[in-house]
Amino acid sequence: MFGENRYRFSLSMSKQTLLSLYKGAFQRVRVRTFEGLVIDIDANHLKKFTTEDGIHGIFELVTTSSNKFVKLIQIE
Repeated sequence: MFGENRYRFSLSMSKQTLLSLYKGAFQRVRVRTFEGLVIDIDANHLKKFTTEDGIHGIFELVTTSSNKFVKLIQIE
């Protein structure tokens, strides 16, 4: 896609933290990309990556050139 941004980051979120997420304790998750940029992600975008142990892996956030969410994919 023309004019998109891609941000890669590692995320490890415990089962206990996820329970807080589902209860609405927070709505955004702050991550640091491999390039050192700090970004906030709507926590709802992470729910599909939930396992019994929480959320763990390397992810890529794709946004438009104006930083509107396009998709979030798990790479590892």
